[in-house]
Amino acid sequence: MKRGIGFFLVIVLVAFSCSEVAQVPPEMGFDYFPLQAGNYSLYQVEEVTGLGSAVTQVSYEIRATVTDSTINDKGDVTYFMVREKRTGSSGNWENLDTWSAKVINGRVIQNEGNVLYVKLIFPPSLNLTWDGNEYNNLPDNGQLFYDGYDVPYVISEIDKPISLKTGFESDRTLTVTQNDFNDFTVGTDERKEVYARGVGLVYKEINQVIKCTGSGCSGDRSFLFIQSLKEYGKI
Repeated sequence: MKRGIGFFLVIVLVAFSCSEVAQVPPEMGFDYFPLQAGNYSLYQVEEVTGLGSAVTQVSYEIRATVTDSTINDKGDVTYFMVREKRTGSSGNWENLDTWSAKVINGRVIQNEGNVLYVKLIFPPSLNLTWDGNEYNNLPDNGQLFYDGYDVPYVISEIDKPISLKTGFESDRTLTVTQNDFNDFTVGTDERKEVYARGVGLVYKEINQVIKCTGSGCSGDRSFLFIQSLKEYGKI
């Protein structure tokens, strides 16, 4: 009798354990884009603008802070991010703008200056593609050089380490390549963002060049934008 009861208990425990395992959700990767009120990220930004041989370079810092959130009748939560800017580490912060972000159906939709972008899709995987401009009406689908083909966003690297000049390091990041156009005769449009687990955006780069091809132009036009994370945390 005791043996029968023991066997029954073993079966129950095994069944319970299997049930618990089945209920564990799959790895979704939401921590690549954590959203919570009080989170902040501080970035070092370098901009280099060129026209022919004339080059202008500026440096500044941007601080993005998730200040609030709202929920609609469908249960969708929108988070608001106040962005501030200062010219140096000892300067005063000045309000830059307010962005917002939400996750709907596994998609991060971010409003940047009233332009909506699909920044990430969950769960992330290598070579996963999507239309980053699905919810906006940018000319030429946001591309500097448009040939009628809409270039998708793609996760070009995943779970890679990164070490930035600002001192930030992470063992697990993913890279979203938004465009990778490079033509010697026309120009360049290279854009990417790097996200780290538990942190969010840690690096952003825009490298654009419009070649001088006509007799009336003043030389190549170029723009280089690099945004690197310096610190992050909660206020």
